[in-house]
Amino acid sequence: MTVPIRVCLRGFSAFEQGALASSLRLAVHRTPRYLPVVEMSQSDLIVVDADHAEALADVVRTGRLEHTVYIAAHVERDSTGWLARPLDPTLLLRELDRLALAARAVTPADSQAPAHTAHAAEAAPDEMPKRAHVLLVDDSEIALRFLETRLQRHGVDSTRANGSGRALELIAQRAFDMVFLDVELGPGSELDGLALCQHIKRHHHHAGSRDAPAVVLVSAHHGEIDRARGALAGCDDYLGKPLDEHLLQRVLVKHGAVHAPSAHARV
Repeated sequence: MTVPIRVCLRGFSAFEQGALASSLRLAVHRTPRYLPVVEMSQSDLIVVDADHAEALADVVRTGRLEHTVYIAAHVERDSTGWLARPLDPTLLLRELDRLALAARAVTPADSQAPAHTAHAAEAAPDEMPKRAHVLLVDDSEIALRFLETRLQRHGVDSTRANGSGRALELIAQRAFDMVFLDVELGPGSELDGLALCQHIKRHHHHAGSRDAPAVVLVSAHHGEIDRARGALAGCDDYLGKPLDEHLLQRVLVKHGAVHAPSAHARV
C-alpha cells in the first residue's frame, strides 16, 4: 500500500474538522491516500478555512500557499485551489489530488521558502537599469495618472493601459521591468487583475531570461484572503489603496527599478 500524503486541516470548527478528517480517512482504498495531521510542519498539503483570518495568516507565513486548498463561504468562479461551502468531499479529494500531482507530495522541508520571495534580492548598483520602465494597468484614468505621477518622482517611466486587452498588446511589443496591476479592472476588461497576473507570469518572459516581469497587484481590498489570492495568481508584491509612499519605494527598490536611498537621503 502506498504511503499516505499528510494533510493538515487548519482553522475549522470542531464539527467541520471532524467531518473533513472522516472524509479523508474513509477514502483509504484510493490512490493517493490522505492522512489528517495536526501540525503544518508535519504535513505535505494543507486545507485551510479561508474565512478564518488567523489560520489563513499562518499559512501565508509558511510560504506554502501553492500546497494549500482554501475553503470559503464565497468563492469567485474558476478560482483554482478554492472551494465553496457547503463542502463536497469529492471536490476536496479532487483538489488534493491536483496539488499532490503538481507538488509531487513534497515534504515540508522542501517547501518552506515562499515561491515568489525566496530569491528576491536588491540588485547591485552597477546592475541597476539607468531608468526603469513599468506598465500600469487600471480601468480608472485618475488612478493611472496618480500612480504615474508617483513613479515619476522616483525617476521611473511608465506606460498606461486601461484594461487587460491593451496590457497584453503592450507586453507583446516590449519588455517591461515591472507591471503595476489593479485587481479590479471593471466590466470592460476581459480578464480581472488576478487572471491577468497569472497569464503574465506564465506566458510573458523577457527575451533571454526565464523570468517574467515583476507583477505588483494594487487594490483597495488587501486583507489576508486578498493577499493569498494574489500570491496564488503569482504576484511578486501586493500594495493597498491608497498607496503608501514608503511601501511603494520599498517595492521599487526590491525589484531593481530604483536605487535604495542613501543614509544621507534618509536624514
